Amino acid sequence: MSRSVMYLNNAETVIYFTVEGLNEVNEETKEIDYDLSQMNYDDFYTNLIVEIKHKLKSYHEPYKNKWDNRETKIILENNLCVIGLSEYCGCWSLSVAPQEEDYYLGYGREPLALNHAGAIRNTLEKCLINAGARVISKIGTFSNGEAVYRYK
Repeated sequence: MSRSVMYLNNAETVIYFTVEGLNEVNEETKEIDYDLSQMNYDDFYTNLIVEIKHKLKSYHEPYKNKWDNRETKIILENNLCVIGLSEYCGCWSLSVAPQEEDYYLGYGREPLALNHAGAIRNTLEKCLINAGARVISKIGTFSNGEAVYRYK
């Protein structure tokens, strides 16, 4: 598998995965049924959010839609980190990055946030598997920027 997918800027943890069965094909026309595919995506997204919030109680959904760069949606956050979700051609990334330091909230949280981001990796992988995803690992990147993955 060779594709490139975005992830959060300054991400400490990045987990790549695929999700089979999101695209529904109409049996009569043999074309993708976009309404059913959107419903499948919505179900996967909701199940993933619920699964992560169940395992990691301090995370909550942002109060408004947040994006990091143009392709990574911030789906959950707490006082230390943000979790972002991105997809490109069937290759997904779930990434964790420290919250940007805010003068009014105080400095000095970054080392704790970096440790936290690394510590929740296994929990997030289990959440992805429980939500129906298949975790893959990145092998390398070609000189043109395309990455190569393999199933774990």
